[in-house]
Amino acid sequence: MFGEYLTIGQAVTVCIFSITVVFLVLFSITLLINITAKIVNRKNTKTPTPAPVKAAPAPAPAETAQVKDDSMTALIAAAAIAAYLGKSADQIVVRSITPVHAPESNWSRESRLGSLQ
Repeated sequence: MFGEYLTIGQAVTVCIFSITVVFLVLFSITLLINITAKIVNRKNTKTPTPAPVKAAPAPAPAETAQVKDDSMTALIAAAAIAAYLGKSADQIVVRSITPVHAPESNWSRESRLGSLQ
């Protein structure tokens, strides 16, 4: 069908055919994943029989927020900071400890460690 040289029309035909094949394959993969998910979820989820509803007890008075005891964490942090600074633990005060929730990248960690030196 195609010789040594392609015309614009032939190139467009090959391009459209290739794009169509790619989208059909991706669509079939999506269907297979959805079918597999439905089969797996159907086996895992069993409809439990609902228990009879009892009268709810009166709501308890508002509880105070539970404060987590971080005294041991504060002691460990103070000891680590004192050891790093070369001072005694009596000379420093840890006012607050804020946990880092998001992991940092290697670049930011190296930058932070480089600024400490």
